[in-house]
Amino acid sequence: MQIRVLGPVTVIGTDGRVVAVGSKRRRELLGRLVAAGGRVVSLEALIDDLWEDPPAGAVGAVRTFVSELRAALGSDVIETVGRGYVLRAADVDVWRFEKSPSSVSWGEPYADLDPSPWVLQERARLLELRARALLDQGRGASLVCELSSFAAAHPWREKAQVLLAHALYQDGRQVEALDVLREARGRLVDRFGLDAVPDLDRAEDDILRHAVARGGSYARLRSASVVAGEAALTGGLALAQAQRFAAVAEAERLGDPLLTARVLTAYDVPSNWTVPDDAARAGALVEAARRTLRLLPADAPVALRARLLAVIALEHRGTRDLWAAEAACEAERLARELGDPAVLVVALNARFMQSFQQPGRSAERARIAAELIEVSARHDLPAYETLGHLVGMQAWSALGDFTAAARHAAAVEQLAEIHETPLVHVFTAGFRLMRAPDEAGYRALDLSCMPGVEAGFLPLALLSLGLPPDLTLDWGPYRPWAEALVMADRDVPTPRADHYYEVLWWITARIAEQRGDEVLAAAAREALEPASGEIIGGTTAMISFGRL
Repeated sequence: MQIRVLGPVTVIGTDGRVVAVGSKRRRELLGRLVAAGGRVVSLEALIDDLWEDPPAGAVGAVRTFVSELRAALGSDVIETVGRGYVLRAADVDVWRFEKSPSSVSWGEPYADLDPSPWVLQERARLLELRARALLDQGRGASLVCELSSFAAAHPWREKAQVLLAHALYQDGRQVEALDVLREARGRLVDRFGLDAVPDLDRAEDDILRHAVARGGSYARLRSASVVAGEAALTGGLALAQAQRFAAVAEAERLGDPLLTARVLTAYDVPSNWTVPDDAARAGALVEAARRTLRLLPADAPVALRARLLAVIALEHRGTRDLWAAEAACEAERLARELGDPAVLVVALNARFMQSFQQPGRSAERARIAAELIEVSARHDLPAYETLGHLVGMQAWSALGDFTAAARHAAAVEQLAEIHETPLVHVFTAGFRLMRAPDEAGYRALDLSCMPGVEAGFLPLALLSLGLPPDLTLDWGPYRPWAEALVMADRDVPTPRADHYYEVLWWITARIAEQRGDEVLAAAAREALEPASGEIIGGTTAMISFGRL
């Protein structure tokens, strides 16, 4: 005798004929025992699963259904165990399916039963099992439609979202796969307040890693860099950067400078912060780009050369190395000659990054922001339009025009909602805190997904509130200034040319005042003079030490 539930609940006798099981309630009881997988189901559980609101005679009804099923199927098929029942059957299609999903024909499980909670749960479990088996065979593309519907019907079910993402990836739709995972993570975090969603995180990691691991051809490596860039824009910054680095390293090993240049420049992610998230990787990317630039053939596309120069200027940030600023200027010159807006916005981003080589250039950055916004809006380049508003928010905050800065903040938040770029909200939350400083707000600001921004931010923000320097906090690269504030024997380094340049010189001036060090005080005055009239810390648009 065969019991089938992959489709309508059906019993086939030893003679090959369908056995009349009876009413839907009997079929549901039989299906529920099948779903138990050979385990005992208590009488109470059967009652709860068969009725949403059990009638007074539910116990007697279940016992009657069992007796009728035994009469139809044989007395030894359902065994009484204590106050429960267990199915004893040798041939059940779903049990064979669970052992070997590819060996059994698929139909909607329990197709003739009403969608009670246990039925829905079993259908979901079995669909996931089947999908996993097909994905393991590399047949995910055939599942995209089915899993899209399934994931939409189960928005809180992590496995459903993971399976859809893997199916999309196998269908060559890597960016959509990553979007599914990010959207699912956002829903779960918002609804349940989770700090992490491990299944989704692992799936994202798998997809990004496999996009590098699928061979070393041009298409694969460039695709890996493109996918990493898309991941970075939607929040997966650290892992995306690691994947980009791996793709570039593999491209260099292949010895083709054109390939390497295209992989390096395919990661098209705007940047508005002068401290790298990973200084070692950033340095390695700069060296790879400089080597590649020297090896490019003379007839290489001008746009590619301009983008490569922009990569050098973007990644070599926070310094006063003239060659990096020259790379940004050359990238801009080539882009304007080409008349290519997509190349121009990248070059303008590089110009912005290198504008921190000298203090007091916030007005210049405001002009860069205006052009970024105008060009990007005209040519539908939303990532760079977003960058333009972030740069504008920073520039006008430094200049003390908070009305203009607030307009940029409102515009960039609207873009972030439309294009699903969650990191934007971190910067706008910081802007609101700068305008209405609050210790609890600063402590609650989550910068964990942006290591370069997070490093040392909280103690500097608390210092801007007038609180004494707390050396128990993580000051990151700014610890020497904190220690010098409280310990007179500590040396004071020269600040880097980054977003905190004026802040660190302001702290240096305080140290000089405490120590009565006229030489150090004169150095601070000279360094800060070009930024006279600006808001100290305003270049971050997140903290303020007052107007200089």
